[in-house]
Amino acid sequence: MGITVIGITHPGQVGALPDGTNVLVLADDGTYAEEFLEADFRAHQLVVRAHGRGSAFFGVADTAREWGADRVLFGGFRRGAPEAGEDPVLALDPAGGIAFNSSFAGHLAEWVRPANAYGDGIVTWLVQNCVRTGIRVARGDVGWNPLRTDDVPSLRKLTA
Repeated sequence: MGITVIGITHPGQVGALPDGTNVLVLADDGTYAEEFLEADFRAHQLVVRAHGRGSAFFGVADTAREWGADRVLFGGFRRGAPEAGEDPVLALDPAGGIAFNSSFAGHLAEWVRPANAYGDGIVTWLVQNCVRTGIRVARGDVGWNPLRTDDVPSLRKLTA
């Protein structure tokens, strides 16, 4: 197992950690930073300043790139994340979680980030870029099988 970066917006979201090296990144406006850093989660712990969902996501994604992470779990995503070495994959779960592998991170770093992506438009922006570049978007819900090739239903809506 390589490095997994787990992005959270509150210390209560930590939960069980996957095997391997874990880097917990708290992305918030400073409200929970002290509480987070004082807790012992048995992982590397970092704080990035963020104001909004997209801002938090980019803070976590940029930290993951700096650490050379194999995969990133954000917003409560815990199961079925794409592994490193695969083709680039973005996984979305119905609860709003986002996960991706290191292959996807390379593409993410190249895409222009408009202002609306820093707010609640992050998922739409991610999916639109995936559709434009031909990157697979997988469902990451509880019953998701990483070998399944179903597309996220919203792809049809965004491309129609």
